[in-house]
Amino acid sequence: MNNHVEIVVYGSLNMDFVAFVSKLPRKGETLSANEFMMVPGGKAANQAVAASRLGIKVGMVGKVGNDYLGEELISNINQEGVLTTNVQKDRASSTGVAMIGVAPNGDNMIITSKGANKSLTINDINESKEMLRESRAVVLQLEMDKSVAEYIIRKAKQHHKYIVLNLAPIVPIDPKVLSMVNLLIVNETEATELTGIAVETIDSTIEAAKELNRRGIESVVVTLGANGALLSTVDSVQHFQPPQVNVVDSTAAGDCFVAAVTAFWVKNGDLKEAVEHAVKISALSVTKKGAQSSLPTIQEYEKFLQGR
Repeated sequence: MNNHVEIVVYGSLNMDFVAFVSKLPRKGETLSANEFMMVPGGKAANQAVAASRLGIKVGMVGKVGNDYLGEELISNINQEGVLTTNVQKDRASSTGVAMIGVAPNGDNMIITSKGANKSLTINDINESKEMLRESRAVVLQLEMDKSVAEYIIRKAKQHHKYIVLNLAPIVPIDPKVLSMVNLLIVNETEATELTGIAVETIDSTIEAAKELNRRGIESVVVTLGANGALLSTVDSVQHFQPPQVNVVDSTAAGDCFVAAVTAFWVKNGDLKEAVEHAVKISALSVTKKGAQSSLPTIQEYEKFLQGR
């Protein structure tokens, strides 16, 4: 089978159980949902599908359970054009799930159960080495064992690949390994936790991003929700404002951003232009419900740009 892909995405596949509620619940509160959806998700799977919809050949490395949900997830990303040769079934685990509450303004609360995602091993990574060798960029998050994530980064560095790390959830990573990453993408909360600098204003965002540059990370993006994103490299800083849109559901907007940055970097090699596109594409994604169901195609994005 042809394993030639431009981007390899490592990590999680989940089935998302999404409840749309009138407000997010307080501690101990029971709410009745206005609407419910069961949709494919998982940070890595979202990113793989998002990049594929933007016209990039993508391969996925991950694990699901040997159950109905796992079958559905593999079938879904396969239909989206993602190569699933290295998505394995773990007979000892159930498929990962996420339980998501979404408020009318698009804010959400998420509880995940890793399931089979936590059984991804170094051996699984080695079995996908051909895919890695043929690729141009790798994308990973931390919905996997930390030692496996660090191994992926080291292997990708050895093969001179462009490494995009979405450090979510925040896990303490070996500083030497972190400095091997070409592009680190974090949100405000993650940037605060990582640096100890309270990211609350653009100035404090710049301060945190620059601190991460000083730790040896070539390029850092801090995503700022409705305020877009800030890109900091060793020699420049730029803040990208998003277009105004009607926010319906922010689930997977961050994953959409990560995928779009990587996809456009693969297309043209210009990181600033890639971040500019990613801010617009992730803004478009929040206008629709669900995780993967909200991810724009390249045609939808082009139409969105023409309409502005």
